[in-house]
Amino acid sequence: MARNRSQDEFTRPIGTVIGKGFTIHAARFTCTDTESMQVDGTVLGDVEIDGVLNLSESGRIDGNVICGSTRIAGRVSGNIHCRNALHLAATADVTGDIATATLIIDDGAIFMGLCQTHVEGDDY
Repeated sequence: MARNRSQDEFTRPIGTVIGKGFTIHAARFTCTDTESMQVDGTVLGDVEIDGVLNLSESGRIDGNVICGSTRIAGRVSGNIHCRNALHLAATADVTGDIATATLIIDDGAIFMGLCQTHVEGDDY
């Protein structure tokens, strides 16, 4: 199977890691890293990253997410806005609205909300 550009988004090097067992309380957590951020712990508040956000199965975000692309395997309670691709893995549990250019949903993922698509790279 050929890889497309959206799949390649998720292979960027990880620049920032929020480890399992860590909790960040912030009204808005902004990461200007253009690579990617891995969240294995908990973020209570909004998350904004220019690059790719990887939320592992143990990861949780209670707040809105703004990013270039994201792969969600954990739980998000909030709206997600991606300029490029959003991948909901089989273990994802998302409650909130989604705006993205490309949406990939694996069997088993839970999504409760509305979805809006846009042209890749556009602001939302």
